[in-house]
Amino acid sequence: MFILEVQLFMFILARITSFIVVVPGFSHKALPNSAKIFLSLILSLMVYQSIPAVAVQEEILLFILGIAREIIIGLAMGYSAKLIFSAVEMAGQLIDFQVGYSMGAVYDPMSGATSSFYGKLFYWMSIMVFFMLNLHHTLLRSLMDSFSVAVPGQIGLDGLKLEGILYLFSYSFKMAFSIAAPMLIVLLVTDIVMGLISRSVPQINVFMLGMPLKSLLGMVIFLFLASSIMNHTGKTLAMMDDYMYKALEMFR
Repeated sequence: MFILEVQLFMFILARITSFIVVVPGFSHKALPNSAKIFLSLILSLMVYQSIPAVAVQEEILLFILGIAREIIIGLAMGYSAKLIFSAVEMAGQLIDFQVGYSMGAVYDPMSGATSSFYGKLFYWMSIMVFFMLNLHHTLLRSLMDSFSVAVPGQIGLDGLKLEGILYLFSYSFKMAFSIAAPMLIVLLVTDIVMGLISRSVPQINVFMLGMPLKSLLGMVIFLFLASSIMNHTGKTLAMMDDYMYKALEMFR
């Protein structure tokens, strides 16, 4: 009986810990590792009290395979939630490319990747909206509900399907373009106007004039559209629950 309880807790802890390590908002390097471990243990204890017992894996190899399955599920759910934040950040990177800020991208030690001006601005905006709308509660609730959909303790991945992964990636690109579209259209029209000026007045150095003009115009348009962008970001982040369920469906 004691072995059964230990195995069940280990399965739960493996899924929750792997999820916390990946998902934005909780996996940030600024959050101490001790806080992440404490959160994982608390959530594991809460789930442990509410789910039925699982079958005992007498062989150590089967137990390790069961732990590996739980880690894969946790990583898949965490990565599916991270795709939403990546879509918002990708929208900022598309704007950076159009404005010209992508040339000034620098390495960000906190995220472990290169980031540019609007990309990082949109990322932190998504984090702010994430906590303002209490979406972290929805995130943790979906994680805890996942144990009733994908029962812990199983070994195989027979139901694994790639259609969900393809859907998540394709829809992420669609969301990124929909968020960045208003600013991209304005900046594209600016490029067309500057091209017409260059053809009609060749004496004007359009390259030297266009860079600061697009930078100024981009900031002004962003200030006008900030509330709309935040509203769209909130609606996008609210889809995390569906994204996580899509990822979880692959392991049912």
